[in-house]
Amino acid sequence: MTIRLLAALAATAALLGGCNETTTRTTTVGKPVLAAVSGNYTFNSCETWEPPEVSIWTEPKHGKVAHSLYRAPLHLPGNRCDGKLIDYRISVYIPHPGFRGQDKFTLKYDSITDDAGGRATRSRDVIIDVK
Repeated sequence: MTIRLLAALAATAALLGGCNETTTRTTTVGKPVLAAVSGNYTFNSCETWEPPEVSIWTEPKHGKVAHSLYRAPLHLPGNRCDGKLIDYRISVYIPHPGFRGQDKFTLKYDSITDDAGGRATRSRDVIIDVK
């Protein structure tokens, strides 16, 4: 499935991303597109942590967003964690039928930060160009 391939390719970028970031994706009329991927793992043991909870802060006006869990290997060439499986949350944007143009929404992530149960919140603005 195309979404799975895109999730695997985007995994490293999602893990290395900052706190409040902007992502731009492009799709064609009527075709869903991977909007965002986020996962957590321990740097010392390469073990997966619970994936971040994701919610929509600002809804898209011309489509909808679906979230799901996905398990995929890390792609970190040269790193000892390369190839280890972790859990991700993926968000897929589905444009309304016939919509062409730009849509925008904001995702909010709530993530575990340490073994003591620390939590952090970050957001991601997503811009979708539908051609």
